[in-house]
Amino acid sequence: MRRDTVTIAVALAALSLAAFTTTEAADAKKPVKVFILAGQSNMQGHALLRTLDHLGSDPKYGDLLKKLKNADGSYTVRDDVWIYYDRGKAGTKKGPLTAGYGASDQEIGPEWMFGQIMGDHYDNTVLLIKTAWGGASLAVDFRPPSAGDLPLATYPEAARKRLETGIKDGTIVPGAKYRQMIETVRKVLGNLKAEFPQYEDQGYEIAGFFWFQGWNDMLSNEFTAEYEKNMAALIKDVRRDLGAANLPVVIAVMGIDGKKANDKILALRKAQNAAGDRPEFKGNVACVQTAEYWDDEAAELVEKFWVKRKWVNEEAQKKFDTMGCQPPYHYLGSAKILSLIGYGCAEAMKTMCK
Repeated sequence: MRRDTVTIAVALAALSLAAFTTTEAADAKKPVKVFILAGQSNMQGHALLRTLDHLGSDPKYGDLLKKLKNADGSYTVRDDVWIYYDRGKAGTKKGPLTAGYGASDQEIGPEWMFGQIMGDHYDNTVLLIKTAWGGASLAVDFRPPSAGDLPLATYPEAARKRLETGIKDGTIVPGAKYRQMIETVRKVLGNLKAEFPQYEDQGYEIAGFFWFQGWNDMLSNEFTAEYEKNMAALIKDVRRDLGAANLPVVIAVMGIDGKKANDKILALRKAQNAAGDRPEFKGNVACVQTAEYWDDEAAELVEKFWVKRKWVNEEAQKKFDTMGCQPPYHYLGSAKILSLIGYGCAEAMKTMCK
């Protein structure tokens, strides 16, 4: 090969390498995509990790287990997906996305699979901020500012007196969890470098809001009746308070008991769907029917053999222990169910995110 030809080839190779390095550096500087995961105990996550392998047996979704467990049985870790979760008295947990970001280090919620799917979707780093508290209602605890005061006069006497007493003595503070959610997001995003040293000042974008809540409102006919209005107010207020107009929102519609849901659960589902289906939210709010992911086999074991909070059949108990660990209101404590809810909600979020 002639000397000038070699020189040109070397120069072209150097330019190619420089272009690749520049592109790689540019990708690293893309803004962090931030997703807020909010709700009550099922967003906290009460599925023990020992139930995770049951996901692999699902004929339709079994391959998703590979996103959470490596071939050697270890749990996957995503350095390009970060997560922050303030557990209150249990302390704050933060770092790369992996197992153990549920209510305890041995539990998961929908966050792990949700983060995996969103991490695959973006070249950007993804950050999940979990703000979830067990037993929190939308009507009271998460009550958004624009929903106004509690309509106490419309509640039955016993409920009204309980709320009035609690508000008076300070044990009930309407909107407290809403404000705590917003404050947590602002705190983390206001000091990203301190919370995540790997952050390189590339900026961030609040990219989506994932809502998974409903049980405590379902228990009250009055709370259920105002759920649609309160949910719409929540969406608008979150967008306003975080400065994210038309922020994509996914509502995980209550799926407890699947096709066997009682009238109260069905009423709550109807209210959640009605909120998401409002014309004003077309194209930027999606409702995911989590009943699709209910595990009928595991639920049947509980229904037949878990009597008065006690197992009456040892074999059934052993079988269920590989599938779940909780009553139905915690989605059976099933890592399979909660992972699939995370998957479904991430897929819905992807359709709205650019």
